[in-house]
Formats: sequence, C-alpha cells, structure tokens
Amino acid sequence: MRERWRDRTQAPEARLAAAIGWLCLTDEPASDDLREDVGDLATNERAHAMDDLPWMAAAGGSGETGLQRCVREMLHPEQPDPMEHDDPWAPLP
Repeated sequence: MRERWRDRTQAPEARLAAAIGWLCLTDEPASDDLREDVGDLATNERAHAMDDLPWMAAAGGSGETGLQRCVREMLHPEQPDPMEHDDPWAPLP
C-alpha cells in the first residue's frame, strides 16, 4: 500500500485508495508526504463522486462527505466534528 500511494504513475483514485488503506492498516503516524498527498488527492469532486458508494456515504454526515470525514478523523483527529454533528451514537460533549 505504501508504494502504491507514493507511485505517481498510478491513477489519482488508486493512490488515494492506497493512502487510505495504508492509514487503516498501520499504527504508524502519518508522514508529512502522506498528509500532503491525501490533501491533494481528496478533492471535493472526488469526495462527492465517492459518496455514490454506499459504505462511503454511510461514513459521511454533518455536512461532510464520507471521504472528508475519513480524512478528518484519520489525519486531523484534534479537529472537532462540525457544529451540525448528526451522529446519534456519538457521546454528548
């Protein structure tokens, strides 16, 4: 997975999928180049296109696409959920 997201000859969608897969499979902190690549690859257009996938749409909410929420949770866990947070299972503040 690591080699796949770093390989600039791969399609952007494949690189993004590999980067997310790498984040899911490792306990290592995200490197600066991984953060930069995900930031570049996780465009709004791509995020909205990925919401056609039922599992990705289910990850979204509170005005965020599933991809936006995944990126925020994986790379920026210190950022709070949006104010219109609508996760009924989340603990109350």
